This record gives sequence, C-alpha cells and structure tokens, in this order.
Amino acid sequence: MAEINLSMAAQNALPSGVRRMFELAKRYPDAINLTLGEPGFATPDHIIEAGIRGLREGKTKYTPNAGIRELREAIADKLWRENGIKCDPEKNLIVTAGATQALMLAMVTLVNPGDEVIIQGPNWPDYRGQIDMVNGKTVYAKVDEKNDFKMTADVIEPLITEKTKLIIINSPSNPTGSVLDEEELRDIAELVKKYKVFLISDEPYEKLVYDGFCQKSIGAFEGLEDYVLTINSLSKTFAMTGFRVGYICANEHIIENLIKLHENMIASIPEPMQMAAIQAIRHGGADVARMVEYYDRNRRLIVDGLNRINGFRCLCPKGAFYVFPNITGFGMSSVEAAEYILEKTHVVTSPGSAFGPDGEGYIRICYASKYEQIKEALERMEREFGKK
Repeated sequence: MAEINLSMAAQNALPSGVRRMFELAKRYPDAINLTLGEPGFATPDHIIEAGIRGLREGKTKYTPNAGIRELREAIADKLWRENGIKCDPEKNLIVTAGATQALMLAMVTLVNPGDEVIIQGPNWPDYRGQIDMVNGKTVYAKVDEKNDFKMTADVIEPLITEKTKLIIINSPSNPTGSVLDEEELRDIAELVKKYKVFLISDEPYEKLVYDGFCQKSIGAFEGLEDYVLTINSLSKTFAMTGFRVGYICANEHIIENLIKLHENMIASIPEPMQMAAIQAIRHGGADVARMVEYYDRNRRLIVDGLNRINGFRCLCPKGAFYVFPNITGFGMSSVEAAEYILEKTHVVTSPGSAFGPDGEGYIRICYASKYEQIKEALERMEREFGKK
C-alpha cells in the first residue's frame, strides 16, 4: 500500500478501549454486555410519534443553524425553570448533534494550539480526543476513591497556569457517577472568576441522580455569564441516544461564533428530531422519573453485589448509571482484569485505563441494563471469584 500522509490529529487519535471490549465480547454468544453507556429503555412512544409526525408533515428541509425557534424556546424555558439559568432563545442557544458535537464545537471555538484544558482523570475519553484534535494540551485533575472521585476546586486550582484556557466539569460524572454539590460548584465558580478562564459544564446526566440529591448548574451563578458554557443533551435523560439532539447555552458573542462554525460542521439538526426533542422536554418528566427509579434499583443491586465478591471494592455513586469499582484485588492491570472477567464469566466490562491514565486500577460497569441481566452477571462473577 502506498504511503498516505494523514493529519496528525487522525494519526494520534486513540482507539476506544470500551469499543475494544465490545468487539471481544462477540466471541461469547451468552455474553452479558455492561460496557456501553446507553439507557436500557426504548425511547418513549410519544416522543417517537412527535418525530414521525414531523416526517409526515414534510419537515425534511434545512432549519436555521441554531435550531428551530420552538425548540430553542422549550430549552430556554427548561433552563430557567429547572436550572435557574437565564437564557434568551434568540441570543444564547444553539442546538447541536448531541453533546458530543456540542463539545467539539466548543473546543474549536475556545481552544488555540498549546492552550491547556483541565479535565477530570479518569474522564470520558472523548474529552482527550477532542482536545488533541484542536492541538490543545490535556491537564488531568486526578480524582479517586479518597475524594469520592470529585473534581473540586482544591484539586483544580494547583493545575491552573497562564496557559489554562478551559476547565471542563462533568457532574454527574462518566465514568465514576460522582456528583458535585452546590457548595463545591460555588468554589469552582470562584476559581473561574479569579482566573478568568472558560468553563464547560457538561450535564447530560443531570436528572439521573439518587438519594434525594439535586444537581445544580454552575451556569446559574452570578458573574459567570461570560465564561460558562452549559452543554446538555437528551440522549441519556430521555433514552434518545440515536436522535442526536443536544445544545449549548452561553453568552451571545460565543454563540455567534459557535453558529458560524456549526454551519461548517453539520449545518443543522434534522427537524423531525428537533420536534421529538420538544415533546421530550415539554412532556417527558414522568418518563424520566420512571427510568431513574429503575436505575436506582439496579444501582443498589450492583453495588451490594460487587462488594460481596472477591477482588472488588465499589463506592456507591450518586449519579449517572455507572459504577467504577476498584479491581486492584485481582493483581492485574485494568485491561487484564476486564479481559479475565470476560473470559471467565462472559461478563463484559470496560477497563479503567480506557478513561485515561488515572483510571488504572478500576473498571467501569454500566448498570442501565435489565435488572435480570445485572443479577445474572453478579451471580456468574460470585461463582467464579468467590464471596468475601
């Protein structure tokens, strides 16, 4: 094959450790897959019907780059009512292809080559990939069991330098399920104001919280209007991963530039998907409550189960639908442990190292699956590895 001169961004991109386990699982017909972070529910029927109605009404043309007015109004109303964020739907919002494109769009808009971006370690892998694509420098704020996996102000501040351009927080967190409370967010807000750096609050799991916890949005705090970008999507909350609808709320100047770049990336989101999103935001509250109740039952099952099995030590997360158990008891790397668990029990998990170097010593398990599958997975592992 002739030598092909590809971009450095393409050549330096890291393959997904999660997807690798997904592929390995194909060897086992009876595998129980607890890897991909996807809701275990079908999209509610009334949301699907709203999208179908859009198709039947001929809503198959381009839309405004920022999204249709009715969806932006629904999002702005939601942000004020649920998050306390003041948002002009004409000036402060853009609809994106999920939170993933929203984050990439924000990176291209905010980060210049050589700028430093502080993220949690362990972290959602795409943060690192996107930072690399804009030639930024990733700086890891290490978290672990000792601080409940929380990326708090005291962890962040020592990492801030004159090159720091952006901080990304993710609460509830993927992969750890950790959450930041109101006081912890206020401390981070003070850092943003002190050092005048941008901050992205990545909030796709905001409603998937337990034990009476209520997730606050840092974008609601005064004095941050010029610095904070609130990013969210409907994928996790409403089981709409395939619809690819997300959004960014930020100040007018940032949004103006996001819209210009968005035009060059994707132009606009299909209108039927936007119509489905309106239905979800306006009428999907009961669906979310039902899903959270189900996930909470799964959460308690998997935490209790793992803590009975040799080799595992697992904190109980307060958000999202992941656990991040310590597997150092196996005496293996996280990749070796994940592969060993798969080989011996046909249960598919994700190695912690797939979530950055600070994920070593852990694995990620998604508990959004069916209760019966999780129970079976725990029984298989208990039979193989024994009880404590």
